[in-house]
Amino acid sequence: MSAVILYTTKHGTAEKCAGILKEKASLETEFVNLKESPDFDIKPFSTVVLGASVYVEKIQREMSAFCEKNREELLKKKIGLYICSGDTGKAGRGYLKLFGNDVHNHAISKKLFGSEIYWEKMNPIEKLAMRIIKKSKGNSSDLEMTAIDDFVAEMKLK
Repeated sequence: MSAVILYTTKHGTAEKCAGILKEKASLETEFVNLKESPDFDIKPFSTVVLGASVYVEKIQREMSAFCEKNREELLKKKIGLYICSGDTGKAGRGYLKLFGNDVHNHAISKKLFGSEIYWEKMNPIEKLAMRIIKKSKGNSSDLEMTAIDDFVAEMKLK
């Protein structure tokens, strides 16, 4: 039994979370950035984890396209979904449906892992938006390690 963690990221938080999942997993696990490998073949894997970051209530188009293109194959797999978003609570968890309703409904574990803010990685428009939304100019990390641990347990990656 093997697992693959497929992710898309804008500033690196979803990738960081993929790395944390890989470290915590005792299963043979690969992790792949779909921006670099959009046609990755999931057929050899029994477990597929999909992770993305949310910006302006959307996940990266590479993840959306992958889920749409591979929908039938995904529905044959054990699936886990995670989102990196600063929008916590019910609204943030709602973003998990951005992977597609069928994929969302089929998933065993669906978690919001929180967010990180790195000002040096943002463009001027993103910085302005974050000053308004977060009312801060400093880097921050609000990753939910408990959610990550729960995800590993629910997906039986250990």
